Amino acid sequence: MSYEGKTKIVEDAGEGLVLIHFKDDITAGDGEKHDVMEQKGAMCAEITARVMGWLNKKGVPTHFIEFIPPRTLKAKKLKMFPLEVVVRYKKAGSFIRRYGGKEGEELSFPLVEFFIKDDERHDPMVCTDHIVLMDIATREQVERMAELAADIAMKLKEYFEMAGYDLWDMKFEFGVDENGEIVLGDEISPDTLRLRKSGEIFDKDVYRKDLGDPMEKYREVLKACRSISS
Repeated sequence: MSYEGKTKIVEDAGEGLVLIHFKDDITAGDGEKHDVMEQKGAMCAEITARVMGWLNKKGVPTHFIEFIPPRTLKAKKLKMFPLEVVVRYKKAGSFIRRYGGKEGEELSFPLVEFFIKDDERHDPMVCTDHIVLMDIATREQVERMAELAADIAMKLKEYFEMAGYDLWDMKFEFGVDENGEIVLGDEISPDTLRLRKSGEIFDKDVYRKDLGDPMEKYREVLKACRSISS
C-alpha cells in the first residue's frame, strides 16, 4: 500500500519501515501553483538525508534511516499528526500577512506556531486547546512537539550557519512511532525552510515570488550540505 502526496510517494516496506520517494513537483499557495522541475526530488531527498542524518547524531529523534539514491529515503513508519509546526526567528510570509511588519525583522524570541494541514481552508493556525478539542493530539503531545521543534530549530540554525546561511523560519511535521514516541518526519529542505545568504533567497520563496530558477538555489544548498557532511 502506498500514499501519494503533492511532492512525495510513501510506500510501505514492511517491518515498520517505509520508502519515501521524492517527486520533481514543486507547489505553492496550497497547491494552486504547481510545476515539475527536473532533479528537484533528488535534491530535496539528499538534503533531507544529510540534514536528518546530522540531527540523528545530535540525538534528535527522526524517522530517517538511509538514503537510497537518487531520490528515496528509507524511514521509520510513523502515524503522522495532520499538523505543521512552524518555528520563526524572523518575520516573513504568512506572519506578515496576519500581523504586519517588515520582512526579515527579528522576533524577540523564537515563535512556535501550529497549523492544521488543510489546503481547502488554507492551513488554519490553531492553539493547543483547538488541537486537543479536535482529538488531533493530547496536550502532552502538543507540548512535546513544541519542545522538539524549538530544539531542532536551534540545531538547524547552527547547521546552516556553518555554510554561511541565515535561517529565518522552518516547518516541521511529527508523527508517533511504534513505541508511542514523537518523532520528526517528512523532510527538511528548501521546500520547508527560509534560508538567506548575503541578501539572496535560497528556498521556495524564489518559486513563490517568481524570482528566477529555484533549482539553482536548491543546488547551492545541496552543495553546502555536502560540504558540511564531508
